[in-house]
Amino acid sequence: MTSRRALAENKYKRRLARRRRRRQALIGLVAVGVTILTVMAVATDGLLRPGAFPIKELRLEGEFNHLSPEGVRAAIVQELGDNYFSLDLSRIERAVESLPWAYQASVQRSWPHGLTVRVEEQHPVARWGEKNWLNEKAEIIELDQMVETNDLVSLSGPDGIAAEVWAKYNEWLPLFRARGMEIGSVDVDERYAWSLQVVPAQSEHKFQVLLGVDEHDQRLNRFLYAFAALKPEADSLLQVDLRYPNGMAVTRGDVRQEHEVVLNEVD
Repeated sequence: MTSRRALAENKYKRRLARRRRRRQALIGLVAVGVTILTVMAVATDGLLRPGAFPIKELRLEGEFNHLSPEGVRAAIVQELGDNYFSLDLSRIERAVESLPWAYQASVQRSWPHGLTVRVEEQHPVARWGEKNWLNEKAEIIELDQMVETNDLVSLSGPDGIAAEVWAKYNEWLPLFRARGMEIGSVDVDERYAWSLQVVPAQSEHKFQVLLGVDEHDQRLNRFLYAFAALKPEADSLLQVDLRYPNGMAVTRGDVRQEHEVVLNEVD
């Protein structure tokens, strides 16, 4: 009996010893973890402390045909802050992209104390209304300088259909060029009625083509089919009204004189 009691006491003591060792190991791990976190916090505080790692070099890359490098630098400096690691790169990009003529900006850190900013300029492809322009993605943009307009088509309409107007212009232009004409402008009024200004090749004369509010492609095809008969007198055309079910109204005049043409409104 004594032997059994001694064996049981030994087992109990061994279990207590194992528990004590596990507890001490856990306490040690916790202490190490706390130490590591403390060191990391101190290091992070040192890295992010204002003025600890100032930006000493700013490099600009990209297009500067219309953008001023000085203006871009000024926009960046306003958002720069004074610590390399705490820079808000997205905020700097937005500041640059808010400048007239700036389309897209990308900002990268350059170790150990530099910043590289690459800028892409807007490329206007069309005039939009009286004051604005369209870029290559048919986005309406505002520019603070005059743009050379000789090679740019003039488009107008409600802002919400700018992309549709640009797409239709590009769809129709090859059809007109195949018949010796250019599209000088596309206009969509507040009723969503479409009209074109057409310029015969090798001529400064312009005439208007009215398409109305619907069936634009069908009506345009009707005009293009009939243009062979109209072409000999193209320099006298003032207006071609296609807002009729099965025909068109053609208004002619001597372009060397002023004329007032009155047409009955067509629903």
